[in-house]
Amino acid sequence: MRVGLLFPDRDLDLAHPFPFGWEDVEHDLGLGDVYRAMAGEDGYLLEVVRKVLAQGLTSQAATVLHRQEAVREALERPDLVEALYTLAGETLAAKRRESYGLFRRDRPDLYGAIKAMEALLKGLRALLALLQRTPLTSPPFQALEARLEAVLTPAFFRQAEAHLEALRFPKGVWMAAGLSREGRSQGYTLLPPEERRAWWPFGKRPRTYVLTLHPRDEAGARILGEIREKGILEAAKALATAVEEVARFFESLRAEAGFLLGAARLAGRLKALGLPLAFPTPAEGLRLAFRGLYDVGLALRQGMAVGNDLEAHDRNPILITGANRGGKTTFLRSLGLAQLFLQAGLFVGAERFESGLVDGLFTHFKREEDRALEAGKFEEELRRLDGLVAHLTPKPLFLFNESFAATSELEGSELGAQVVRALVEAGVRVVFVTHFYTLAAAFLGDERTLFLKAERLPDGRRTYRLRLEPPEPTAYAQDLLRQVFGEEAG
Repeated sequence: MRVGLLFPDRDLDLAHPFPFGWEDVEHDLGLGDVYRAMAGEDGYLLEVVRKVLAQGLTSQAATVLHRQEAVREALERPDLVEALYTLAGETLAAKRRESYGLFRRDRPDLYGAIKAMEALLKGLRALLALLQRTPLTSPPFQALEARLEAVLTPAFFRQAEAHLEALRFPKGVWMAAGLSREGRSQGYTLLPPEERRAWWPFGKRPRTYVLTLHPRDEAGARILGEIREKGILEAAKALATAVEEVARFFESLRAEAGFLLGAARLAGRLKALGLPLAFPTPAEGLRLAFRGLYDVGLALRQGMAVGNDLEAHDRNPILITGANRGGKTTFLRSLGLAQLFLQAGLFVGAERFESGLVDGLFTHFKREEDRALEAGKFEEELRRLDGLVAHLTPKPLFLFNESFAATSELEGSELGAQVVRALVEAGVRVVFVTHFYTLAAAFLGDERTLFLKAERLPDGRRTYRLRLEPPEPTAYAQDLLRQVFGEEAG
């Protein structure tokens, strides 16, 4: 059986490795605040959220739209996804209690497998009942219910329970075997109990032999026990395999319902703050347009947010300049988070968001110098960039924040301009925050480039909004004057 809540054609793969540089992405975009809102103190759910967001970087439009339907249902019925997550977890815990050590050896414990399957069947009954009493509206949830109803019929449960009862062998174990050339028994085959009745209908029955053990014959009892184990071994293996298959279904259900539960929790937090949420539209190519886009992580920390509007169309690169502490880094994070959320099938922190899908996300943010390292800050930046470039995907989004600021403006601008041009020519979508006027000015006159600037009012106050405006060589003059001479300067 397949869960299919997050993917139209498969289940979530929690064993899939994280993409290169993912921990940097998490750090640079401030995903820790998002994780805490979605997972709380649940370590398992935290890993599920991380995996889904990371794997979303390879999503196709069909997967995005499919998952958005499931997320919408989760936002409408948070109690449902919480119940699914809890049910799956409790069922798996019951299975583990009954089958402890069951699969640690070549000879699985038949009795343990029976108890484990009974726990799983109980979970399947509860799952089907939960879905059937809920008025589901989204295709992913409706399809899951339909798949379960097609398999989990009353006849299925009756037959499964009958098989489990038969495997308890209330009338003893009945098996067939042959002899090898050396006279050793071999080829043990388990027979159904019904074959014990009138199994030789033609004329006189063949002669039978009965061996009765003395109560103190420990060696004989041990030998008969070994023969019994050989007879039921294949049945035990088959049942153990079935147990693991059903358990995998519940593992997938727990993970996928868990992610949807996290989405419902995050939406609840943001709605409680009065902030807008919107389901984004996956677009073609480099298209990028949004209204009211804000940094979800910052909003969770501060309880408020400032949104930005943009119609970038297919412009590439996007260069961002302007005043210090004017919202440039916050904007960069808001854009990175929105792209991740889009590709994961989530809502975004905006009134509207539309963007082309990418197949990778890379961040190169400035770092504080580590005095324990032999290399300097600028050399560390170059090494980090070299590693990222070596793992570039065909059409990623690359976010730079004050990169190459550890060297002179002339050297940093020259290097930055070369890097941006090379990436753009390779089909990479680039968004670059810099305080180097020389770097930004290198792209003046390039019709493909979009310039944004952090807004500052005449009195020096920041609005934390960005506006369409080319770079200015005196962008920081007033900032420097105020730092040196105080607020009355200028």
